[in-house]
Amino acid sequence: FVLLNGAADVRSKGRKLNTLGPGDFFGEIALVSRSPRTATVTTTEDSRLLVITASAFRGLLDHSPRIQIRVLEALADRLAPTSL
Repeated sequence: FVLLNGAADVRSKGRKLNTLGPGDFFGEIALVSRSPRTATVTTTEDSRLLVITASAFRGLLDHSPRIQIRVLEALADRLAPTSL
C-alpha cells in the first residue's frame, strides 16, 4: 500500500511504532517474504491509499532500480530493531 494522502499509525502488539504520511508505504515485507504481517496499520484521518498487487509490486521492482533501493532501505530500517 502507498499512502497518497492522510495519516496512519503503525502498531505491533498494541505499541505504536510509527506514524505514516503521504508517500509512505507499507505491506512490502509480506509481498517480498510472503509471510504474515507483523504490524497493523490504521488510518488516523481521512486518507487515500494506492493498493499494489503482488504481481504489480514485482513488476515495479523489475523495472525500477530507484524503487528497488527505496524498498531495500525501508526493509533495512524496519528489520534493524528486531536484530539487536
